[in-house]
Amino acid sequence: MLRAVNVLSVPKIFLDSLREAVLALLPFMFLRSIWILFNIINAHFLFMESSMAGLLSQLFGLVFPLLLTISLAYHLALGFSYERIHATILTLLLFLKFSGYIQFSEDGIALSSDFVLPQAIAIPVFVSVFYVVLRRVFTFTIDRKGVLNRSLKRHIDATLPYIVIYLIALLIAPIMHHFSLTPFVSWVAELSMQWQSVLYNFFIHLFWLAGIHGAAAYYTFFDAQFVTDIYVSNIPFTQFFDLFAVPGGAGGTWSLILALLLFSRNQHGRAIAKISLPFALLNINEILLFGLPVIYNPMLAIPFILVPLVNQFLAFMLFSVFPISVVNLDLSWITPVFANVWLATDGNAMAVLVQGCLIAIGALIYRPFIRRFEVDSNEMLGDKLARRLRLNGRVLAHGDMLLNKAQNELGEQVATVNDHMKQLLEGDLKVYYQPQYNVKTGALSGLEALLRIEKDGVVSSPAFLKDFISAGMASSIDVWVLEQVALDMKDWKQRGLLHTKVSMNLTVESLLDSEHIDNIKAMLGGLPLVVEITESGYIQNQVEAQSVILQLQKQGFHVAIDDFGSGYASLSMLAKLKADFVKLDRQFLENASSPEGKILYHHISSALNEMGYTVIAEGVESEEERAFIRECDIEFVQGYFYQPALSKQHIEEVLEGAGKARK
Repeated sequence: MLRAVNVLSVPKIFLDSLREAVLALLPFMFLRSIWILFNIINAHFLFMESSMAGLLSQLFGLVFPLLLTISLAYHLALGFSYERIHATILTLLLFLKFSGYIQFSEDGIALSSDFVLPQAIAIPVFVSVFYVVLRRVFTFTIDRKGVLNRSLKRHIDATLPYIVIYLIALLIAPIMHHFSLTPFVSWVAELSMQWQSVLYNFFIHLFWLAGIHGAAAYYTFFDAQFVTDIYVSNIPFTQFFDLFAVPGGAGGTWSLILALLLFSRNQHGRAIAKISLPFALLNINEILLFGLPVIYNPMLAIPFILVPLVNQFLAFMLFSVFPISVVNLDLSWITPVFANVWLATDGNAMAVLVQGCLIAIGALIYRPFIRRFEVDSNEMLGDKLARRLRLNGRVLAHGDMLLNKAQNELGEQVATVNDHMKQLLEGDLKVYYQPQYNVKTGALSGLEALLRIEKDGVVSSPAFLKDFISAGMASSIDVWVLEQVALDMKDWKQRGLLHTKVSMNLTVESLLDSEHIDNIKAMLGGLPLVVEITESGYIQNQVEAQSVILQLQKQGFHVAIDDFGSGYASLSMLAKLKADFVKLDRQFLENASSPEGKILYHHISSALNEMGYTVIAEGVESEEERAFIRECDIEFVQGYFYQPALSKQHIEEVLEGAGKARK
């Protein structure tokens, strides 16, 4: 099983995943831009045979839809925390089957990249959406009793939703053929040329924002015969569009570059603008669109569409009053700005001035959006902090030293975690259960779920947990434990063995993760669960922790503060606790060997009892300790004196015995 996804976070996860997918393709886009430049030079100097160069250019075009599909599938799976390999394989399979990328004919099999980019985006999104929905509605598992190997079970469980998604795709595909854009396309074709030109401008930029080549997509869906008609003065629309609406490329490339160079406070933004310069000179703007990125970026989407529309309106109005003439209709699309309008109008200075003014106006339109984009960017946090604190050179130099030290420590931490990961792969994670008893009656009162690792027949405590928590990886362990506990509790309830509460530990990372809390509610609602929160986690996050505790209690769960007194306890904390149980750490009990320790243990337990908490004594290992616990009027205990943590099989024997005793 994998974690469910909070519905409110879905749009953000989608956008973040799409942007990451686009950024992952930046090296390819850079390479393709380099190849375009090489082709331009090769056309004059013939370093490579034109047939071979054409074949390689075709290969670049054919590869891109596949790369986009794979990257989107991978990053969407990563964003929604499900199996990346399974998602990518299924998405690629659906793309090859339904997109038209593979075409069959009497001559054999052919590949075509024509008009498949919409499917390259839609199919990964389709798989992701249905997977998220299925995971929220159903719980997929083929082995509820834990018979299969954990790794095998995980892969089988991950495969089941994809089988369902594939079947859904097979059912939906024929239905989709009945939906047609023909009425809308016909309506657009009946509009005046002015309105068609505006919609052309709008739609091709909308397509670009989705990562699809705008003009190619427009020609796929709409009738574009009007683009060769005279638009204003004697200028055909297609040439007017290239010269004045989008100088430098889609979105007004040169306006965006100018805005980044003049107004950006972000080193990344300025660097991308500088890298884009040589390509923008030849109207190649993919580096800028994918590297900033503009693609899948809501903040820059508005000016990306707005600038070309404003340029179109202003140029049209101006040339309607002051006509100009175009004399050169065969300019190459790679002709740089200013040069293209100069050559097209036979040196009309006013036309060149208009193009320059439009670029400047576009830069001003981009300015506030770039500033807002950078404010929201994590990359600006360091710069903002430095400015606010007015850090001088010495402090910054010292910061570099601290950074190097932190990086070294991080490297050591990563190495340690990697060692633990190897141990996990070699062993097998298990959930064991330690019984809790009523010290007065001897009756079973509860179980605590504890993580264990089994290797070569030896079961041991997970020494890796502390390092996992430090590395911020504890949530993945918590998810796995939650799933196992949910399976076991539901199994015991079905078999009539669940007569007592079951406790489950929660790390600070998962405590503050609203999605994980939602998963607990969804998977264990109605079951006698006690969520244990460490005392240190509560102390460090009291407001947030108390909010979560109240949420869980409203859902019918109980909450325990674990390891109370392990080094962080304070008297003020006792008055703020809103938990149901407090578990006194064994360190308190060890200190009770002295008279002062006995007094302290007795007074703390008495205070907690008087405040209405149910106290559980941890780590009871001898008859003397058990007797002392009874003297302190503590009702519930757990520890080796009674029983250690037991496997599921052995704890079920304890549950069966407790059930018979109740009868």
